[in-house]
Amino acid sequence: MELTLPATMWKLTEVSSRTGLSRSALYREIKNPKSVTGEVRENPLGRLKVIHVGRSVRVRESDLVDFLDALAKA
Repeated sequence: MELTLPATMWKLTEVSSRTGLSRSALYREIKNPKSVTGEVRENPLGRLKVIHVGRSVRVRESDLVDFLDALAKA
């Protein structure tokens, strides 16, 4: 029997404290933001992929690591 752990999901406030970026800077970096009507859009300049859980936004640990790597290369 294999045991799999659930993926770690971070709130934007936690991502902000880990990266040192403000929430507004993180919102500019989101790759797949949701519109007011609930439609997921594509931001070609965004580097941070998020998961929409209802009205809230979460970031997977793997996506956060990819985002930090992209920041380090910039």
